[in-house]
Amino acid sequence: MPVGGGAGRGGAPRGGAGPPPPAGPAATRQPWAADLGSRAGVFLAIADFADSCPRPGPVVLTHRDVQPWNLLARDGRPVLLDWELSGPLDLSGELGSTALSLAKGPGLDGIRPAVFRAVLDGYTAGGGTLPPPGPSWFVHLISGRLGHLRWNILRCLAGTEAPTGPGLALSQQAAHNGVRGLPELFDRLPGLAARLLRPTR
Repeated sequence: MPVGGGAGRGGAPRGGAGPPPPAGPAATRQPWAADLGSRAGVFLAIADFADSCPRPGPVVLTHRDVQPWNLLARDGRPVLLDWELSGPLDLSGELGSTALSLAKGPGLDGIRPAVFRAVLDGYTAGGGTLPPPGPSWFVHLISGRLGHLRWNILRCLAGTEAPTGPGLALSQQAAHNGVRGLPELFDRLPGLAARLLRPTR
């Protein structure tokens, strides 16, 4: 996974003037460097998927980060918090990431298909039309996690505490978890799509 002069979705532009990139994971003796190196091919495939996966549309203006910790209940209805990431997004990506985030526990083994489908049933009950099933349902989730991992890796390579955001120790833990967890999630995508997505009529 490039951590220096390149960038994917949402990153800085390639090339141009600027400070040199920090030294790489192995040179700075990062504890997750060997794991990252052994999965380099997988991360290149993940980056290619995030950049090239077709998005069938439509594009909607939406929250983009629906998670259990961003939800409250008021009078029996959900209230969404933390709208700082809101913006345009392909509908399938929003539905897929929202439904999966609400249906799974801390890991990937506790996914509750009934909860996933209840999110989609609620959307259609409100008059929405589901996009066709496919990998685009999960590309926003994968792309977001890849960007978050890259951000934490760069913080670890810099090796200094930032004035804002999580501490360096938390970034180290996030990098460690992401280097191992993101390839596992990516590997499970075909099974998740087959298990959770129904053909549209």
